[in-house]
Amino acid sequence: MSRHRKPALAAGLTAAVTGALALGLFAAPPALAASEDATPTTTINGYRNVGYYGQWRATGDAQATVKRVFVDGGVGADLTHLNYSFGNIAGDQAALDTARAAGAQGLDGVQPYTCFISDTPAAGPGQTDTAGDAGSDFVHAFTADQSVLGIADTARQKLAGNFNQLAQLKRLYPDLKVNVSLGGWSWSKSFSKAVATPELRTALAASCIDLYIRGNLPVIDGRGGAGAAAGVFDGFDLDWEWPGAPDWAQEVGNSVDPVNDKANFLAFVKELRAQLDAVEAQTGRDYEISAFLPAGPTQIAAGGWNDPELFEYLDFANLQGYDLWGSWTPQTGHQGNVYGDPAHNWGLGLDTVVASYVNAGVDPSQLNLGLAAYGQGWSDAEPQPWTSSGPGLTQITWDQLKARDLEIHHEYTADGRFNATWGYDAAQREFWSFDDETAVAEKAAWAISKGLGGVDFWEVGNDVAGDLTAASAAVQRGAAPGPVAGAAKLDCAATPDAAATPWNARTTYRGGELVFLDGRVFEAQWYAKGDVPGASARGPWSTLTACGIDPATVQAWYADRIYDKGDRVVHDGVTYTAQWWSRNDVPGGKHSPWKR
Repeated sequence: MSRHRKPALAAGLTAAVTGALALGLFAAPPALAASEDATPTTTINGYRNVGYYGQWRATGDAQATVKRVFVDGGVGADLTHLNYSFGNIAGDQAALDTARAAGAQGLDGVQPYTCFISDTPAAGPGQTDTAGDAGSDFVHAFTADQSVLGIADTARQKLAGNFNQLAQLKRLYPDLKVNVSLGGWSWSKSFSKAVATPELRTALAASCIDLYIRGNLPVIDGRGGAGAAAGVFDGFDLDWEWPGAPDWAQEVGNSVDPVNDKANFLAFVKELRAQLDAVEAQTGRDYEISAFLPAGPTQIAAGGWNDPELFEYLDFANLQGYDLWGSWTPQTGHQGNVYGDPAHNWGLGLDTVVASYVNAGVDPSQLNLGLAAYGQGWSDAEPQPWTSSGPGLTQITWDQLKARDLEIHHEYTADGRFNATWGYDAAQREFWSFDDETAVAEKAAWAISKGLGGVDFWEVGNDVAGDLTAASAAVQRGAAPGPVAGAAKLDCAATPDAAATPWNARTTYRGGELVFLDGRVFEAQWYAKGDVPGASARGPWSTLTACGIDPATVQAWYADRIYDKGDRVVHDGVTYTAQWWSRNDVPGGKHSPWKR
């Protein structure tokens, strides 16, 4: 349990959940298996490095698959948290009935204003009551070449799509926290109504836990079913955009209650925390709650986002450190300047955004600073910020920006402090505001100087080579230890003699090569291809060490490891020494080669 959380009221929770079950608001879930091991949050030297990942990236035109971004691009090695974006909340009964009649899959048994996954895209802005992307989430079949572990999806799998790829990714990076982000700009329509009463809040929290934590997916095209996605997600990120805020700050069609949204949102976070604590008591795992925080003063006030009481139930929150200025205004500017300038954009800067929370009493270690992996652009522009321009341009990704012939400028204040990065395309007369590696490193260092807990990125699918997440991770690793209590991120690649690589079923390995999987580093004893490390005590792979542990350290006995005379292990709390060559001989057994 996070140090920022209040204890759950177990009796009240039990009564609430029992009542919701009696009303038929959600099905009674199967019990989760208990675990003896707690799962503390992961940090890089006491800091968080958080990346949002859009579910559409893997199957869209960019083909930014989980493998391509998090394995090939190295992003998985540099993140502490991955926020999978997004999950939706259902609309009213009429919307559900209409979608079912039209043949939408995934809506059987779904109640109004609860978490769900369907196979039906939104017809347009504001028409998201039953929208989902089950194809990307768990139905789409990835080829072996596209797969994290090089294993092609088959027709009989209950779990495919991104969810299966995330499960495979966690086998390479077992301490990477994977949370599902609920809402977002397009899917926040029903949030207000879904949290309007205690009964609805109870049902919403229970449905989200049932779907994403217990993994009880709808059956769509033969995929899904009870427990199909269990273990994929470690918690929730709440991205309600924006409770109580005026129409100009909302997507078309959003439901809003300016009077009650603030209090109802806080009450929902309390309810979600209480229900997750109850699941923690069953499993021994720690489930996290984070939130995406607005930068604008109007949105902050309307939603109560800087209320310290809210942060008693959140583990941390991700600040919007971008879109402070954008292409919706016919004037160039900075979308994420560090220092506010009273002459521009009402003085808004990252310093004023952070102050809006810290000055209200929020612990800065619970805040992550938002960074942009995309650019805001303007046409017919001069090579200067804060000058008149032509129409704004469509946002482009960091990958597209770095491929452009831009003259890049790093802007510093008169006293030498970094402020912002911008680029100019003289041939096209385009001005672009974005974060490059220099901006990320400077802002990450600035966040550390302000006592913040880390940084977050929207959106890592825009940076398939991992340039930006690597830049922030490098700063965090080189800084003084940070304020976030948690387990240090495992470095499975580093061993004293050689670098280990992520295991892949399609790769041919020769004797002596090192790979990592399931928290261990393995050494090939002879030719291997398709042999899963750790699956056989007689196979080509021998455990070299647990990730992050020097192989020379006395550690647990592994059945598949080849031991030589004099090697020492610990088994059942007893230290043994090998008397001769040994493999798959249990220490302590009769005629064992091991001596106490």
